[in-house]
Amino acid sequence: MSPTEIIFQYYPARVNSKRPIGETDLAYFMEATKNPSEAIKDTFKAIAAAELADDMKRKAELKQENLYYLTPCVYTDGKGRSYTNILKWNGIAVLDFDHIENAEQFKIYMFNKYKAIFCAYLSPSKKGVKFLVSIPLCTSTDEFKSYYYGLGCQMDRYKGWDGTGQNCILPLFLSWDENLLYRQDPEVWTKKGQKADFYAAKTSGTINIDTKDADKKRILENCQKAFLAITTNGHPQMRAACISLGGYVAAGYLDESEAIQFVNNLIESNGYLSKGVSGYKKTAKAAIGKGQEKAIIL
Repeated sequence: MSPTEIIFQYYPARVNSKRPIGETDLAYFMEATKNPSEAIKDTFKAIAAAELADDMKRKAELKQENLYYLTPCVYTDGKGRSYTNILKWNGIAVLDFDHIENAEQFKIYMFNKYKAIFCAYLSPSKKGVKFLVSIPLCTSTDEFKSYYYGLGCQMDRYKGWDGTGQNCILPLFLSWDENLLYRQDPEVWTKKGQKADFYAAKTSGTINIDTKDADKKRILENCQKAFLAITTNGHPQMRAACISLGGYVAAGYLDESEAIQFVNNLIESNGYLSKGVSGYKKTAKAAIGKGQEKAIIL
């Protein structure tokens, strides 16, 4: 795997930025992660301080105001950041683990255990770990997800696993880890999985809300309560809950991708809504987007 042959597009800081403003390659991305500019280092130090102070709102603001983000799994037409804009897949999946106390040791352990991981580095807070995994070149989002589901069925055994990376166009913010790990010739992960297996532990009727951010936790718990109350006439109730959630996204309490993933899990675990998952997810995503037209402040 040549680090100069894999091209990443990068975007302005805020996740609602839909058009890339430039390109870089894997080699430059890794070098920038190991040794970012002084201004970026200052931002990362502020992010770490915000997390230490349990100020997740400030952490989110710093990430979206001062950093770039990339979409390493795919290359788009440059007109937007949705599945319909994807021109090709890069043969990469991103694994994300949060709230890891022994993150450096975990990074090394996973890198040595899974030979398909070709890049491993810590988050700026040093409490999270990102892994870039080599997968076959895909030709559709469904194919990408099948490999991700296969990964998820292995990775969900580890504390801190975040399965939102199944979205191949999910933003990946810059980070800083001088001890980034890289291997030139990784194995290719070829094990596929099924959606039902991936969600098996997540569809028991309630969604585990694991966050240290009190405001974010309150928002998600209220959203979950609204969904649990849906037993009939689900469309208007779900849409209202998602518009409100979009308002909190606009205010910076959580990312749009987090909101969509959380709601998707709620839809799949709801007895009434699960009868029409595809349609309800489409409506929910549109409603979250609509809600972002007006920020809601707690």
